Amino acid sequence: MRLLVLLLLVPALAFADEIDLTRGSRRHGQPPTLVLRAEGGNEFAPFGYVGGALSWLAGSHNEFELGAGGGFPGLQLGFGARQLFGEGGQYLLAELFIAGNTRVNRGLNSQSALLNPQAAAASSSLWTGLGFGFEQRSDFFDLSVAADIIFTSTSLTPHWSVHGGIGFGF
Repeated sequence: MRLLVLLLLVPALAFADEIDLTRGSRRHGQPPTLVLRAEGGNEFAPFGYVGGALSWLAGSHNEFELGAGGGFPGLQLGFGARQLFGEGGQYLLAELFIAGNTRVNRGLNSQSALLNPQAAAASSSLWTGLGFGFEQRSDFFDLSVAADIIFTSTSLTPHWSVHGGIGFGF
């Protein structure tokens, strides 16, 4: 009887090695096109101290991000473009972004106000960032870390930013 049961189970083991190669099957190593990522960073991070971003992989090495988060006080909004270098879901990246805060003029500091009195009266709260980092984007997981140099229209002093996050791809 045991031998009969084993003989009946052998064909079932052969079906376990079947691989589905249809378009609707798993991605098999391809990075996800859309990623929803929880982000964190410092005061000049494009998506605030704590926020989120939607990342779209447009092509094999071009990525666009749109996000928002808490600037404390105010809402911090950002849009970025990234160029990815690498293969297999592990990328070095170069990014360029523009961000702003709805309530705080982040670029204004006391030194810039002394050097340029018109800057003290400026109400622009926009800044741009240029930086480098790393992104792991594989199957349904995303991890991203970047460091940027920040330029504002109201300060002659460059600032810095560090931001990163963990996301879910689909």
